[in-house]
Amino acid sequence: MLVFFLCLTMMLNLSDKAAGSTFNLTVPLGPITSQLDASVILPCQLYPHFNAQPFRVHWHRSDDVETTVLLYEGQQIQEASADPLYRGRASLVGDLEKGDVSLKLENLTLADRGGYVCFVKSETWYERARVSVGMKVVGLIPVMSYTEVGQDQMNVTCVSDGWSTEPTLTWRNKMGRGIDDNLVPKYSTDAIGLVSVSSWLLVSPSKSEWISCSVHLSDEEIKESRLLPQNTRPQTETPDTSGPWKAAFIIALILALLGLGLLFLSYRKEIGERPPCTGTEEAVPLKGKSVERVPKPQMAEKSTNTVTPEMTEKSTTTEAQIIRMPGLDTVRGNAVQLTLDDKTAPDFLKVRDKSATCKDPGKMAAQGTQHPHVLCKERLSSHQHYWEVMDNATLAVNMQALQKRQSWYVGVCTSTAAVSKKKLPLTPQNGYWILHYQKGTGFFTNTETTAALSVASNFCKLGVHLDCDKHTLSFYNAGDGTHICTFYNIPPLKTFIPLICPGVKDGDGMYIGK
Repeated sequence: MLVFFLCLTMMLNLSDKAAGSTFNLTVPLGPITSQLDASVILPCQLYPHFNAQPFRVHWHRSDDVETTVLLYEGQQIQEASADPLYRGRASLVGDLEKGDVSLKLENLTLADRGGYVCFVKSETWYERARVSVGMKVVGLIPVMSYTEVGQDQMNVTCVSDGWSTEPTLTWRNKMGRGIDDNLVPKYSTDAIGLVSVSSWLLVSPSKSEWISCSVHLSDEEIKESRLLPQNTRPQTETPDTSGPWKAAFIIALILALLGLGLLFLSYRKEIGERPPCTGTEEAVPLKGKSVERVPKPQMAEKSTNTVTPEMTEKSTTTEAQIIRMPGLDTVRGNAVQLTLDDKTAPDFLKVRDKSATCKDPGKMAAQGTQHPHVLCKERLSSHQHYWEVMDNATLAVNMQALQKRQSWYVGVCTSTAAVSKKKLPLTPQNGYWILHYQKGTGFFTNTETTAALSVASNFCKLGVHLDCDKHTLSFYNAGDGTHICTFYNIPPLKTFIPLICPGVKDGDGMYIGK
C-alpha cells in the first residue's frame, strides 16, 4: 500500500511539473507545398512531449487571429468556434498525449494558401509558432495570336491563365534559342487568386519560321505553344519576262473555258425538258446522332467561356478540334446519383435529400448576402457525369412543365467558388456555369454577355451533362433528346459541384436525380 501511494504521489508531481513547466513548439522551417483539392498536414509538436490533452490548442490564420481554423478546449473540439470556411475540413491528427497537435486540412482551395499559427496554452505557459502552406497550380497551355502591323512586321501575342504564382514566360525560335530576353511579361490576378501572364513580340515573317512561347513554374511542368506567322498582305509584283509563251497560254485557257460554258448551257437545257423528280425528302440528322462539321483553318484566339446552342468548332495553337455534342442516349450512360447538401442552403430553402423548395420567400430579401441555391454533396473532377432536374409535381406523375415555373436555375460551380464568403455575381469568371429560366424572359445563360436561347417546346425534365475530360457542360430537353446549349472551355484541373435553385415564387420544389 505504501508503494502505491508513493507511485501516485510521483505521478501527481510529474503532472504538476508538466502543467507548470515551459515548453517549445517544433514546426517546419519552410512552407508545406500541396495541390488544389488535396489534403495537407501542418505539423506542430510540443517539446518536451507533454500531454496536451488538458491544454488549449488554437489554430488560426497568421494574418487574422479571429479567423479560427480549429479550436480545442476543455478536452474537445469546439466546432461552433471554427470559421465557416474551415468548418468540416480541419481536424487534429496527432497524438495529444505525446504533445502532437498537428492540424489536417482537407479539400484545399486557393484561399488556404498562406500562414497559420499553432497556439498552445497550459495553465501557466503558452507558446505559438507559424506554419506556411504553399500551393502549386499549373496553368493552361498558352494561346498565341498575331496581327500585321507593317509591311513586313507582325505583333505576336502569348497569353496563359490559371497559375498559382507568377510563371516564367520565354520566347524561342525554331532552333530553340531565346528571342529578346529583355521583354518584361505582364501579370494579372483574377477573382480567385490565379495569375495570368501575357507578352507580345514583333517579328518579321520573312526572316523567321515558327516561334514558340513557353510558360512554366519549373522545368518539369512547361506549357508550350508554337505559331507560324504568315504575311497575308499582297506581295509587290515583279516584272514578268515570260514573253509570248504566257500570252499563248492565256488565250488557250480562255478558249477552253468558253467551250466548257457552251457544253454546260446545252446540258442545262436538256435537264429542263425532263419531268420533275418525285419522292425527294429534305435530309435531316437522325435523332440522337451528332453531325460532324469540318473546321476551317483560323488564327488561334484567346480561350473564353462560351455557350453555344449548336455544334461548336474549337481552334488551338496546334490543331483544329471538333467538339461534338453527343446524343442524349449516349450521355445517359454516365448517370450519377446526387444528393443535396442542406448545410449549403440558405434558411429560406427547405431541402430534403434530393428536393429543394422555397418555404419562406419573405426571408429571401432579408438574407441578401446568400444566393437562393443549394449545392450537392458530390464533388466531380474527372470523367463524365449526367443528371436530370424536374419539378416535384413531375416526380408525382403530374408531368409539370419546367416552363410553368416562375424562375429557376441549374448548373455547376467550382469548389473554390462554393466556399467564398462574398456574394459574387454568378458568372463563369467567378466559377459558375448556369442555365437560367425566368417566366416572360425565357432561357438564358450567365455568360458575361447574356445569351438568350430559343427552346421550341415545353418539357418536364432537364438533362445536364458534365464532361470533365472535354471541358464541356451541356443541357438537354430530357423528354425528346433535344440539345439546348453547351458551355465549352470549362477550366481543367477543377472540382465541380452541381447546384440547383428552385426559385422563390413557386409553391412546388424542384428535384435532382438521374
